Amino acid sequence: MSSKSIRLLVAEDLPSLSEIEACCFIPPWSDSQLHSYITGDRFLSVGLWQSGQLNGFALLSTVLDEAELLQIATRPGLRGKGLAEDVLKFAHEQLHRRGVVRNMLEVRSSNVAALSLYRRLGYQQDGLRKGYYPTDIGREDAVLMSCSNLPEFIAG
Repeated sequence: MSSKSIRLLVAEDLPSLSEIEACCFIPPWSDSQLHSYITGDRFLSVGLWQSGQLNGFALLSTVLDEAELLQIATRPGLRGKGLAEDVLKFAHEQLHRRGVVRNMLEVRSSNVAALSLYRRLGYQQDGLRKGYYPTDIGREDAVLMSCSNLPEFIAG
């Protein structure tokens, strides 16, 4: 596998972010929404690059000493290789540097891989939103989680 780099996203990364957004989410967020997350003061946007291609990202919002994970994605075909974990660990480091002490998120109750990742990184379940996500056959619960231990990420 090629070497990877993880860094904060900048406005010039919008085409790459938009492209991976479109292949990971239906419906995808608009370019104007994504641009605001990259450039806004209260947002943290992290990207994982391999061979010049954006293969993973996380978008977070911050308010005072708390953050919320808005989206995290890994390019289809590269899932299960630890990329999302690397992105989230780097995001934790950046949040820690900003004085953030708690990160919150919600995840589909059926997303076993994500739930496993979050638990591995110290997230605890805080609650459940019944019928939060629409599905093809009805609605699905959202698991509410948070982590109050944002360890620094040591690249290795």
